[in-house]
Amino acid sequence: SGDRVLRSLAERVVAVSEEADDLRAYVERTAPAVAPNLSMLAGPVLAARLISLAGGLESLAKQPSGTVQVLGAEDALFAHLQGGAPSPKHGIIFTHEYVSGTRREERGSAARALAGKLSIAARIDHYSGDRRPALQRELDERIERIRSRGGDGK
Repeated sequence: SGDRVLRSLAERVVAVSEEADDLRAYVERTAPAVAPNLSMLAGPVLAARLISLAGGLESLAKQPSGTVQVLGAEDALFAHLQGGAPSPKHGIIFTHEYVSGTRREERGSAARALAGKLSIAARIDHYSGDRRPALQRELDERIERIRSRGGDGK
């Protein structure tokens, strides 16, 4: 009986894992068609999560970059607004290597730079659909400048 329960649980875990893999593959195929610039900058999975958190591409395109920066950190933002807690520097965009891979002292700047470009990308995707490869180069250069700052507060 215990073996049967354990086997059933293991089969469910495998099924959920396979479903997650299928969903990721679907998002990786679909997101670049829906939001090519956003997917290029954020990666398809993060792009899809941002669109989902915002309530759609149109809603994301209309939000200021400061809001995009903290999407997914609503609890931390409300704690800050109620007083006592520091303001969040990033939400779900922390999963992007440009934020998570940046020194702690510079993460706020990296998150701001990334959110700014993601906002522009979402607007281009929603309003025109043109592909703008220069966005990636501009973001790369900005993150490089942020990361090359000395640890002396400059």
